[in-house]
Amino acid sequence: MGRAINKYVIHNLLTLVLLLLLLVPVLMVLVQWLLNAGKINAISFLDRGALLLIVNSLLLSATVALLATLIGTACGFFLYKTHLKGRRLYLLLLIVPILISPYIFAVAWKDLLFLLFGSTASAFSTAGVIAVHTLIYFPLALLITGNALTNISSSLEEAGLMVTSFRKMIFKIVLPLIRPAFMSSFLLILVFSLGDFSVPAFFGIKTFTVEIFTQFSAFYNYDAAITKSLLLVGVCLILLLSEARYLSGAAFFSISTRGSNSKIYEMSGIGYVHHTSFAILIILSMLMPVFILLYQSLSGREIVIDSAWKLLKPAVFQSIKLAFWGALLISIIGLYAGYWQERLKSPFTNVLLLILFILPSTILGIAFIRFYNQPETGFIYSSLFIVLLGYIGKYGFIASRITGNGIRQIPVSLEEAAEVSGVRPVNKFIKILLPLLSPSLFVSFVLTFVLCLGELGTTIMVYPPGTELMPVKIFTISANAPQALTSSMALISLLITFFFIILFFMAGRVMFKKNSDE
Repeated sequence: MGRAINKYVIHNLLTLVLLLLLLVPVLMVLVQWLLNAGKINAISFLDRGALLLIVNSLLLSATVALLATLIGTACGFFLYKTHLKGRRLYLLLLIVPILISPYIFAVAWKDLLFLLFGSTASAFSTAGVIAVHTLIYFPLALLITGNALTNISSSLEEAGLMVTSFRKMIFKIVLPLIRPAFMSSFLLILVFSLGDFSVPAFFGIKTFTVEIFTQFSAFYNYDAAITKSLLLVGVCLILLLSEARYLSGAAFFSISTRGSNSKIYEMSGIGYVHHTSFAILIILSMLMPVFILLYQSLSGREIVIDSAWKLLKPAVFQSIKLAFWGALLISIIGLYAGYWQERLKSPFTNVLLLILFILPSTILGIAFIRFYNQPETGFIYSSLFIVLLGYIGKYGFIASRITGNGIRQIPVSLEEAAEVSGVRPVNKFIKILLPLLSPSLFVSFVLTFVLCLGELGTTIMVYPPGTELMPVKIFTISANAPQALTSSMALISLLITFFFIILFFMAGRVMFKKNSDE
């Protein structure tokens, strides 16, 4: 009995560490709130204005989620289920916006709306938030629903086409089969939009997340911030509860679908319409932000790109270094959680990462500050390790699902054959599983590196004094700096992100082409 318990503890050691470092701070905030007469605080701070604010925030985010899911699902069908020419290139280009930090797009679109209307009125700003969030998050729906579409057996579609028209087959067979993916995409994007701080803050739109940040950082009203944070957590949990079992197995970035028997349709007659639609999407989601930032950077009385680089340079190298270590840690944790979920059928680590994943960034930041700003844990609070913890909490679940999907596609028979041959479990893992998982691990590292490079919501709350990080630097300077300087800094940040995306893309092609040749 004792040996069994020790073995269980050893196998779950990393899960216990994650629980103590990441989830316990959130639970402690809840306990402290309850001990400090939480019911009275709730009545005091959750007034009519607060409830109206969260309703408005939900309506804004629901609009984003609906638009992004519809666009992503339509794109997913044509890119995953048709022989549309150039579909691989379209897929690659449309994925890019999800890799770019939202605050960069916020700067660009705010500049565009000001140039078009000469105003930053609330109506234009609200439209700007909806546009930016939709263009950033629709690739997520594209990937999730696209993966679901590839898992539909061609026999079902062919049988449907024998008895009814193509349109009826889509509505009667295909759409019901991808309903879980559609709903998961909708709810996931809803939570992403609801929990985002950077874009509404740039546009000056008062959302519930911005209000929490303001109460905590500007007014030092911790009780109000924590009370409203817990309400937002409750809303997010309720929204995802019905789809938790689908979301916990979401594939996100699917590297390949081994053994897929999905039907692919020929495009004829109206292919140019789809090419035009994809071209417009690429212009809006990627090319226009670059053009607007470049235009604003060069439109001032003097060129300030050199000044912007001097201001941003220390933060750039610090951000790159921190993003590297964050991506490395997240990829290791994702491998661990994915393996336990898919092979050992132990979902606890994955569920833990899911809970942290759906927490809005401001709430995670408040929990870390309240928990680690103590004499016993001050060494964490005053070091960059607290930023790494924020990265893990935000993106660990994504790495877990990318790796888990890769493991799911590897036949268990390969490992069973090695076990029968007497191969030790460690050697089986290193020599069989890891080489086959290398594409998934590479994508996990690249994606989380780029996301960590632009993370703002948690970082701006927990970064230690004396630390300069790229997203925080741009956000803090934008309040008082000339628009040309802010746009120049955002442009530099965007170009740095593009540089690493292209670098990793080229490295991946070389690495995996070499492996396929061998």
